[in-house]
Amino acid sequence: MSKEVLERLKTKFGDRVDVVERSARRAYVTVANEDWIPVTRYMHEEEKGRLCTATGSDRPTGVELLYHFGIDRDGTIVNIRTILAKPFPRIESLAKYYPAADFIEREIFDFLGVEFDGHPDPRKLLSSHDRPADFHPMRRDE
Repeated sequence: MSKEVLERLKTKFGDRVDVVERSARRAYVTVANEDWIPVTRYMHEEEKGRLCTATGSDRPTGVELLYHFGIDRDGTIVNIRTILAKPFPRIESLAKYYPAADFIEREIFDFLGVEFDGHPDPRKLLSSHDRPADFHPMRRDE
C-alpha cells in the first residue's frame, strides 16, 4: 500500500476518516455520510483512484456501502466505507461524478433499498418491475 496516499488522505480529512490498512495492498477508510462525497471525489481527483466497483451489505448497524478505488500506480485498493441508517437508507449518488457508479447504485437500490439522491436513472435494475417497491431481497428484515 502506498503509505503516501493514506497519509495525504489523513492530512486532508483528519479525524473525519478512520483508516485501517488491512494488507500491503488494501485499506479501508470509514467516513460519515456527510463526508462521503468529499472523500470519494478526493480519491478520484487527487489520488487518481479508479472506481472499480461498489458493494453494499445489510449489517446489524445499518446498510454498509463500500466503494472500491483502484490506485493503479501502486496496484492497491482503497475502500471507502459508510454506514446508512435503516429502515430508509439514503445517500447522495456518485453516478453524476463517476458514470461507472450508475449500474452498481441501481443494483444496490434494487436489492438493499438504498435511495441514491440525484441518481440519473433510479429504476429497478434486476428484479421484476411488479415486485412491491418496499421489498428488497438482500435486507435482513425481508
